[in-house]
Amino acid sequence: MDLDRRKLLLAAGTTVGGALLGSGIGAGPASAATARPDDLGDADIDEAVDTEAGERAGGDRSFSWNRLRGMSAPSTLTDADVEAFAATGGNLLRLGFAGTPLMRKTAPFDLDQEAFARLDTILDACERHGVHVVIDPHTFPGLRDNFTTFPDDEFWQDLRFHDLAHELWDYIAARYKDRGSVVAGYDLLNEPAVPDVRAESGPASWNALALGLVATVRAHDPDRHILIGTAISPKSDGPLWYSRFESVNALPPPPDARIVVTPHMYAPHAFTHQGVQADYPEGVHFPGTAPGQTWEGLPASVHWDRAAIREYLRPALDYQRAHHVPVFVGEFSTPRWIGMDGNRYLRDTIEEFERLGWSWTYHAWREWEGWDAELSNDDKDDLTRYPSTPRLELLKHYFSRNGRRRPRGQRL
Repeated sequence: MDLDRRKLLLAAGTTVGGALLGSGIGAGPASAATARPDDLGDADIDEAVDTEAGERAGGDRSFSWNRLRGMSAPSTLTDADVEAFAATGGNLLRLGFAGTPLMRKTAPFDLDQEAFARLDTILDACERHGVHVVIDPHTFPGLRDNFTTFPDDEFWQDLRFHDLAHELWDYIAARYKDRGSVVAGYDLLNEPAVPDVRAESGPASWNALALGLVATVRAHDPDRHILIGTAISPKSDGPLWYSRFESVNALPPPPDARIVVTPHMYAPHAFTHQGVQADYPEGVHFPGTAPGQTWEGLPASVHWDRAAIREYLRPALDYQRAHHVPVFVGEFSTPRWIGMDGNRYLRDTIEEFERLGWSWTYHAWREWEGWDAELSNDDKDDLTRYPSTPRLELLKHYFSRNGRRRPRGQRL
């Protein structure tokens, strides 16, 4: 992309952001700030979440973001993997490139054409089997981890890394703008974690970067859905951080009618990551009491049940109702071997997503064995892939609510 044009787009996005960023956390209409999920009847929820802003004029490109249900997935998927996923009834794969970054993370930070060829192959498979895809680069130069971000990453300290993000998204949007409705949307940045969620400019500002990236994408693709992730961030007035659901209200109003906000849900990590990371030992139950982490916005001890899940998700409803924006939970999971406790957590979490009309993708389809719903739900060492497990059947139950998929030869 011509650098002067990129700078112009970035400046335009930042200018828009500067005019809108005063909304801040908890701002907006009083009715939205005081809205509670349990105050809403079915008609009110439908009004809040049926946010489609008209049909595209683009023929086969037309895609209506309704209630999508599926799984996140890695770049290693084969045609057989996609076919097996389609058989579950899922209609969306959030396709992440953590393992094979689309842009190499070391100088000269060139685009990896083998990774893009891999993406093309998977899109072909998804089109054949009637599955939509969210393109998720997942990682960028300047981020030390391929799977998430941290507030002290170089990415948030040097604008040259933002320039590289613009270059990557400029290329993606130009390459896939005419790919058809198999591409449901673009996920700008996986799990932003920023020094200050309120920053309005500079390398630490996720809002300014997100608005600029929207402008970069829109230069090629005027009507594809763009997914903006919600950040975690330290607070200046206490130990608890802004959670990914709380911080959605720090985002500016959506710059156009094809924006989707996308938080992830792993709270509390002491439950959802037990046995996955050394910091989180096994033996935490659901419902039950769990240790909380300040960076996930939780005190040292929390009782976690469906009511707690509902309360944790509550802040995102404010933004949803104020701006009529779809909410898409791009990741949520528990270790598959913790049995019914994990499945109860997933059921109650999905029930809340469903209640609010949110789209979602379980983490993950045929990625790491710890999340794999096809593996044993109680034996960590059993790596047999089963045609049916309680967790897989739970997910398939909700996938059955998806609309009928249309394989290649029919419009998705």
